[in-house]
Amino acid sequence: MLKKTISALFAAFIMIIGASAAGTIFPAQRTDVDGVTRYGYLDEEGRTVLSFSYAQAGEFAACGLAAVEDDKWRTAVIDREGHLVVDYTDAPVSVEFSDDAIAYRYADHSVYYTLKGEKIGSYAGAVGFFEDGLLLCKSPASDLYTYVTQDGSAAFAGEFKDAGVFSGGRALVCTTDGQYLAIDTEGQTLYTLESGIEPRYMTIFGEDTIVLSNGMAKALYSLSQSDYLTVFKYSEISEFDDGVAMVREGNRWGMINTSGKLLTEPTYYYLSYMGDGLYAARSADGSASAVDANGNVVYRVSSYVGGFSELRYGLAWHGTADGSLIFFKKNGGYLTSLKNAENPTLLSENVVRVTQDGTLKYINLSTGNTLLEQPKSFDLGSGLTAKTVHYEKFMGYQADGTEHGWNVDFPELSGLSDTKVQKTINDAIRVFFLKGPLVTAEYEALVGSYGASVEGSVLVVWANCISGQGAGAAVWNDSLAFDLRTGEQYQISDLLVSGYLDTVRQLLPEEHEMYLYSFPRMSTKGVTYYYNEYASETRRAYTESYLLTFAELGDAVDTKSACYLALNTPLVKPATTVAGFSDVKTNHWAAEYIRKVAEEKLMQGADGKFRPEEQITQAEVCATIARSLSLETDGENMDGIDENAWYAEEVSAVWAAGLLDGLEADFQPNSMMTRADAAQLFANVLVQKGSTLPNDQTVDETLASFKDAAEIPENRRAAVVLCMQKGLVKGYTDGTFQPERGFTRAEFAKLLTMI
Repeated sequence: MLKKTISALFAAFIMIIGASAAGTIFPAQRTDVDGVTRYGYLDEEGRTVLSFSYAQAGEFAACGLAAVEDDKWRTAVIDREGHLVVDYTDAPVSVEFSDDAIAYRYADHSVYYTLKGEKIGSYAGAVGFFEDGLLLCKSPASDLYTYVTQDGSAAFAGEFKDAGVFSGGRALVCTTDGQYLAIDTEGQTLYTLESGIEPRYMTIFGEDTIVLSNGMAKALYSLSQSDYLTVFKYSEISEFDDGVAMVREGNRWGMINTSGKLLTEPTYYYLSYMGDGLYAARSADGSASAVDANGNVVYRVSSYVGGFSELRYGLAWHGTADGSLIFFKKNGGYLTSLKNAENPTLLSENVVRVTQDGTLKYINLSTGNTLLEQPKSFDLGSGLTAKTVHYEKFMGYQADGTEHGWNVDFPELSGLSDTKVQKTINDAIRVFFLKGPLVTAEYEALVGSYGASVEGSVLVVWANCISGQGAGAAVWNDSLAFDLRTGEQYQISDLLVSGYLDTVRQLLPEEHEMYLYSFPRMSTKGVTYYYNEYASETRRAYTESYLLTFAELGDAVDTKSACYLALNTPLVKPATTVAGFSDVKTNHWAAEYIRKVAEEKLMQGADGKFRPEEQITQAEVCATIARSLSLETDGENMDGIDENAWYAEEVSAVWAAGLLDGLEADFQPNSMMTRADAAQLFANVLVQKGSTLPNDQTVDETLASFKDAAEIPENRRAAVVLCMQKGLVKGYTDGTFQPERGFTRAEFAKLLTMI
């Protein structure tokens, strides 16, 4: 039995970082063609530090740990090397971290561990972490609060209607008869609050300040002085952060400290804490600002278009009217901007996860480099491609302010030689995804992606979505199957004989009723049935899958059916491309050259494409030379080359062979290789094979015919002429050589066949 979490749609259920994350590695997600979203960890250069093997992954907390989840609905805690600190166990509602402990939060209890993974204990109704050696717990049976020690015993006698965690040896409590007290760690009463008023929060701020409410207004009160620090004049006082709280007087906001001193007069129409001592403020003139506790403007824009919500890793952001995002620093300095971007999440001092042009991307803000992005298409094999189409439908806002609606990806097939069949299939796929689950589609949110595979001559496409939000949300993973030769749509009844349900019922686990096994999906191996579990208050919606092989199904399979035969007949597609490269047609001018260098493994493509019209880089040229000459490195890397780069070994091998003589000083692996530099490299190869560079007179006479002969660098002239003598390069019909021009990959493929 495989219990599989469906994508990363409900991340809010799993991991709450109790302290701000630190370090330079961060979680990233990638959805593959199977429709399953997997998580791994990248560094700020985009290198994979921990493989994409997790069903969920949280950010690393300041303590250096993170929570991850596997595909069996189990949660673990790992360190930055991926080592298990707390082994996989039943998934909690959330995982929280403090500076010295880990808490697994379940619906009715919490399990605590040290940062080394040693179990401290399990406590019913636990709130927060141990403070002053005591843990606040709310009894599920009595609904009353008590304080316990690490061994689970009561710290002192007494149960309370309400209570707060200890801070500085004191805590606020409310007795069962409604009396509010401040007590010490022995349970002794330190202060008694007068009747008729009550704490706004069960928290003692600073040395001894609490926020009181008389039902209409709020005020600050000093426990030690038994006196009010302010009168009841504020309609709201927030909790304190770093000794500062926000106060509202009428419809204006200001800031106050724990002694009751007003730091900033209530002048703002809106105020919220961003973190690290900064506040987001909106003024009467419509401007939005980041201000400090004294009202000093750190950063300001004339109008508010989203953002100013949180300061993370010393950065914050806001939107602009043209759909861009601007990122600014804690000190107010401008960092950078991204166009056509939305939904940013800062993951480090330099990296943001963002949706740009409809694609999920991870971008290094300092360099502008895209470290990872969700593929926009998938190669299905047999020359077929599934291009991702995005569909959104706004349905309103939830009570918490989040958008409610559809956010769905579905595939569009290309590559079929029969365009009529292709259109038939694509039309059916589009209708399927835009219709959604039949029962709830009209009023429920729908979020997710798709999976697709070619099974013999059958295209199988399935949804991988969550329908609904919160408790009651359900997995939608229904599927479609098409004959790629005819466009005919197959049902499971086209594959199995009548009465097949009796056989299926015997093969599936009896723990669930048969009608709960829905959405059977066919493949070349058999039929997979799915049991989909609804989301609850304590878990996400998930799926259990059961593959019933054709051997297990036996006589229930109609082996003479068109569907079964199609599943067992490989799709034969007329060859219209070269060497499997979707972007090189058989009629391309360089088709035969590309075929030859691909067969000899001298040049490679990526993602099923050769990219014939792209300029070839210096690293790519070196790689082809190394492969052509079977060069090997002695283990020493060329100076200035990143040892982890894909080209490091091959470039270093060419360098070690002396073939980069004359090129080392200005070698830029990711820059275009110019014609003049390529001539130098080829001349080095030719000389090592026994050729001799031409003399100065021959060089001058040969190059005299070029209009731009003066533009050929002096130290490249002899190399250019030698390559011309060998027929490797020549000038253009307009009488120029164009030494600074590059080669396309197609042009270079031709050149390679001539060496």
